[in-house]
Amino acid sequence: VTTIGVSDLQNLGIVNVADAMTQIPQNISQFTPANTGGSAFFIGSTLANLRGLNPFFGTRTLTLVDSRRFIPTTQGDSVDLNFIPSNLIERTEIVTGGASAAYGSGAIAGVVNILLNHNLQGLKVDADYGTSEHGDGDNYHFGFAGGSDLFQGRGHFILGGEYQKNDVIQNCAAARAWCGKNIGTISN
Repeated sequence: VTTIGVSDLQNLGIVNVADAMTQIPQNISQFTPANTGGSAFFIGSTLANLRGLNPFFGTRTLTLVDSRRFIPTTQGDSVDLNFIPSNLIERTEIVTGGASAAYGSGAIAGVVNILLNHNLQGLKVDADYGTSEHGDGDNYHFGFAGGSDLFQGRGHFILGGEYQKNDVIQNCAAARAWCGKNIGTISN
């Protein structure tokens, strides 16, 4: 079991769980916002792809939120990790061995279990901005989370949301030498 806590995300400067999944060695993600813009499927999505076993229209990685199955958000029956606000996450657990014995054929490659912080008290706000060394490709991110007890402690309310926008590089061929030569990577 690989566990990624909220302190790990903060130490790495990662703003969402989707970016964290692309950092772990067990995940071989072919679907990220950077490489799905030119295709007709999964545009802007980041999908968990443990061990690289996911076929194009299906999934072999099961994504859970609080140990329960999450509603699929793509045509391929997988979950876009960008749907889960990172500031509500307590930790993420990744299991790659033997998960199909417990969860069935949807977990042949493994399970990603995202555990939320159900005891959050008060308000949490995150904001950041970044740009490339050329002054373009701006990246904006804003997130909030809040929680409070209800009915003299008999219940608890949490709410969170995020907004992130990555600006395009206008006229890439003129802005970057590698783009003008049409150099890029292709997954095989």
